[in-house]
Amino acid sequence: MVQRKIEMKLMENKSARLVTFSKRKSGLFKKAMELSILCGVEIGLVVFSVGGKSYSFGHPSIEVVTEKFLRHHGNEPCRGLGEPSSKDDKIDKLNKELEDLKVQLQMEKNKSDILDNALGKNELIKGKSLAASLNLEELNMFKASLEELRADLKLSMSEMEAASSLLLLAEKAV
Repeated sequence: MVQRKIEMKLMENKSARLVTFSKRKSGLFKKAMELSILCGVEIGLVVFSVGGKSYSFGHPSIEVVTEKFLRHHGNEPCRGLGEPSSKDDKIDKLNKELEDLKVQLQMEKNKSDILDNALGKNELIKGKSLAASLNLEELNMFKASLEELRADLKLSMSEMEAASSLLLLAEKAV
């Protein structure tokens, strides 16, 4: 059978165009796989159909190839396959968040200690208890501020626990 040369232009027949796309896509992916195996190269292909559906091929994977390309394209040094990935960046970020939360928690504990000391030292004002020296509105405001402090402490503690849990999970995943 004689092969004939096909003129390179958009095919008018839609069904023929879809069949040609499917066959050529498979051939292109097969050639990419052969190139990666025979030459030992990392390769990535992404194809979008007319309908907007995407198809991809990558060796060793499309994610590794695109990450390497983006790093190289951004003038950052390329990492090899065995070197640290973006998981290390995520772990570093989680560690920083954990340290920030620890600092916030310590600040809240310091505020609590200051309030406790103030309550203890000022328990008697001119022979009266603190409660007796404040009117009802001031007592309600004081109570609200103490409840707000308690809520802030609980929130800070839960954030710290969540961050430490995420950190432990991230370290186990690596």
